[in-house]
Formats: sequence, C-alpha cells, structure tokens
Amino acid sequence: MEHISITAIRHFIEIHAVIIYLVILLGVIIEGEIVVIFAGIFSHLGSINLSLAFLAVFLGGAMKSFLGYLIGFFLNKYHSHKPFMNKIERRISYSLPKFNTRPFWSIFISRFFILGIGWFTILYAGYNKISLKIYVKAEALSLIIWSTGVLAIGYFFSYTALSISHDVRKFIGIILIFFILFFVAEKIIAILVELFSTEEYSEIEQ
Repeated sequence: MEHISITAIRHFIEIHAVIIYLVILLGVIIEGEIVVIFAGIFSHLGSINLSLAFLAVFLGGAMKSFLGYLIGFFLNKYHSHKPFMNKIERRISYSLPKFNTRPFWSIFISRFFILGIGWFTILYAGYNKISLKIYVKAEALSLIIWSTGVLAIGYFFSYTALSISHDVRKFIGIILIFFILFFVAEKIIAILVELFSTEEYSEIEQ
C-alpha cells in the first residue's frame, strides 16, 4: 500500500479503460449499483470518460430490460405452470400490489427498490405480456434517472474523499465509510417501503 497512490490507481484504470467499460456493462446486467458507483468514482478521478461510462450503464440496463422481458415471455409460453413463476407472482403481489392496475408506475419504481425486486419485475412484465409501449417507456425513464443518480453518487463519493485527503489509504477508508452509510440508508428505506407495501397488500386482500 505504501507504493500505491491515487495517481497509480487512476493510471491503471485508464490503461484498462476498455475492459472497465465492458465490466460496467456486464455488471449492470448482473447487479447494478456497486458497479455504477465505482464507475462514478473512476469518472471523477479521470480514469474513464463520464459520457462513455453513462453509455455503458445505459446499454447494460437496456440489455437487462430486454433479456428480462424476453425470458418472462418465454416462461409464459412454455412454463406457465411452473412453481417458480408462482413464487415470482407472489413476490410481485407482495412488493408491488398494484402491478396489474398501474403497470407503468410499478415497473418504473421497481428499479429503485432495494428489495431485489428489479429482476422479478421485468420477468413478470414479460410473463404478463405487459404492453411493450408501456414497458419501454417505464424502463427507459427509470433507467435514465437511475443511471444519472447512481453515477452522481459515485462522483460525489470520490470528490468528497479527495477533498478530504489525497492519501490513498485515507481515500479508500472514506470511500468505504460512504459505502457503509449508503447501504445503511438503503436498508432503512427498504424496511419503510416493505412496511408500506405490506399494509397496501393487506388492504387489497381484505
């Protein structure tokens, strides 16, 4: 660690920028937030281009949306009675009780959930054959807002950490603290959203 500096990290990422863009794209398909936050951090450091990072995030998100809907459509056509789909349907009904009556809003808001509901939502949208016009609009709008917001969070993390210290150990330590605070905030929001959804679901069942 003594021989590693922020400049060295910046230079290393810059040299492997093409690979980093690919990792961002694939990372968004698989996970999302952590990869995009790091993309924001490296963009602020100047290792990767912010516009290209946003493009990689957006393309990854778009591919995820397309694949999820397609898989859901396929499951409806060939495996509509599988227990797996019943579990997804129960999960959607619990977390997004108004999915069938307000599909646009449900699809839009699911990207911002911290409940692991994102993949389930796009699968269920395809499974239920939600109008492509509604689906594309909801996914595109949420993806633009989410990509911009999460990239901005990573950019802020890096900017603030670098403003406090240029020492690589302190920089990494501050970034780690920010991540912890971020995930704690997410957990609190997730609990509040789940409580609200539970009450809404109970009202619908009664």
